[in-house]
Amino acid sequence: MSSETLAAAKRAGHNAEHHVLDRVDALKPTSGEEHWDAVADTAIWPSEDLPFHGLCVVEAGLPVEIKSTMVVQTSVQRRGRFKLRAQQHSALVERSGVYLFVVCEPRPQREPLAMKIVPARSAGGLVDANASWRDELDGRGRKAQLTWTNVFDPAEVE
Repeated sequence: MSSETLAAAKRAGHNAEHHVLDRVDALKPTSGEEHWDAVADTAIWPSEDLPFHGLCVVEAGLPVEIKSTMVVQTSVQRRGRFKLRAQQHSALVERSGVYLFVVCEPRPQREPLAMKIVPARSAGGLVDANASWRDELDGRGRKAQLTWTNVFDPAEVE
């Protein structure tokens, strides 16, 4: 991936993260030194806009990693993929953290179409069932990619 494409992907991810932080008042952004994007400042309960899978509440103090993808990407309209990093995933599992998965419009603003919270431990099961951890050449260790349909029913998004 070219540095220009990587920079655009990082910007789009940051835009999606900001939209999520604006919508979920109970999330407090981290300084960037942690392995995750936010911490639950207060307990977070499921809602119509933010369903949970595999848990009833995100307790205050738990780490939250925001993973976003576009509903479609590339000119062939391939479904977007969430990219998980093994080192980050292990840290989340160790701290009983969660992923907040976000599927966004295919625009630079990346407005969320759907969001869902999944415990990191359960997300590891999704990787085991649908993908695999692979060594990457970017120096950031092992990664896995999940198509958004591994996390969401298409009816939740489309």
